[in-house]
Amino acid sequence: MEPKPEPAEQALTELRSKSSFFIYNPYEKRTVEVPLTNCDAFISLLKCVIGTGILAMPLAFRHTGILMGVFFSVLLMILLTYSIHLLIAGMTECCRRRRVPQVSMPEAVQIAYELGPKWVHCFGRTAGLLTTCVLVFGQFGLCTVYLVFVAKNFKEIGDYYGGQCNERYYVLGACVLLLPLFMIRRLKYLVPLNLVSNFLLYGGFTFIMYYLFSGLSSPSERLLTSTPPREWFVFFGIASFSLTAVGSMLVVEANMAHPQSYLGMFGVLNVSVFFILLSNIFFGIMGYWRFGQIVEASITLNIPQNEILSQLIKVFIATGIFLSYPLNGFVAITVIFSDYSEATEKGKYHTLLEYVVRISFLLLTGLVAVGVPNLAALTELEGAFSLSNLNLLCPALIDIFLNYDIGYGRLRWKLIRDLLLIVVGLVFGIVGCTLAMKQLLDDFRMTLKHM
Repeated sequence: MEPKPEPAEQALTELRSKSSFFIYNPYEKRTVEVPLTNCDAFISLLKCVIGTGILAMPLAFRHTGILMGVFFSVLLMILLTYSIHLLIAGMTECCRRRRVPQVSMPEAVQIAYELGPKWVHCFGRTAGLLTTCVLVFGQFGLCTVYLVFVAKNFKEIGDYYGGQCNERYYVLGACVLLLPLFMIRRLKYLVPLNLVSNFLLYGGFTFIMYYLFSGLSSPSERLLTSTPPREWFVFFGIASFSLTAVGSMLVVEANMAHPQSYLGMFGVLNVSVFFILLSNIFFGIMGYWRFGQIVEASITLNIPQNEILSQLIKVFIATGIFLSYPLNGFVAITVIFSDYSEATEKGKYHTLLEYVVRISFLLLTGLVAVGVPNLAALTELEGAFSLSNLNLLCPALIDIFLNYDIGYGRLRWKLIRDLLLIVVGLVFGIVGCTLAMKQLLDDFRMTLKHM
């Protein structure tokens, strides 16, 4: 008969089996077919985040004033970055518990539910499926915003040279041109596309400085803080759009050659986010200062329509956003196939099925963009929905359930933190999505009335 282990030794064994930190490092076991270098990851991460969100920041600042806009921008960026760190840490812990090299976000949610209290075990599979739907819907909304943005900007140029034309035709044209690019199935091969896109975007951002710095009014004519609190929810919806590409961020981390370099004080994520924060504040202040209460959902729609420089800016930025679609669509396709890709990877029709899903995704985003081409409302809805669900609720729930057996620290500070994230996520999600949906429904009624 084997001797019974000592209580202290048994407790240590149980702790090691729960965290698996001492006996399993998922980063050492992870293999990627075509890995990204840290530089590739940085470029792809900027491509995921910088785009229509930064161009909508002046509209966000219009709803808060300059001082409150800067304060809320910093607060929001800290909150979202912290929650992404919490999410990736939770997913890594799920890998250790299950001793697998990698898990998707839906799989991490399912594992967390299965490791939490007994009464939530039965909801694990359903929670994982719902997370998949939320991720896909978030990327779907992001890609729809991109199509509307591209159509609106090219329409202004087309109207000047060729006469009035419904912007819905530009949406359909963008979908046709995107078809071959969206068929690229490897993230590594999208890096050159992302590099060109970044070059075009920053070229357009550089040229647009001319219009931002010319004709500035007196600072006293712009609001600093005097906006009602109800307007703040609109700010958070628009501003969070620029850092709600959680699915894209996770895909980039999952495809890195050295994923341990992603987090940390000077990791790829923090450096990218700091750069994005400075860009958001700069464009928010200058765009609102220049155009004031007449600022549009994108400042490219405020610059003149009949000047060569302004047209060049619109072409550069709209083309850069156009080239961003394949990467963000890639994330949605990855999420759709992640849960059962191993079972179908060697299947005879796997590649064909993926192409069918890609074409369907592109067509559906085009149809929604044709039906409700309200750029501001779509941006606000996507930001509010993704912020509440992916950036706040999911990381908090994963952390609560993973720490259920091993404790929440002194004074249960981890539990308090997670509950606060859940409350903030629910309040913001309900209010923000309600305001955005109201705008979209009003816009859709107007569309039906003019058909």
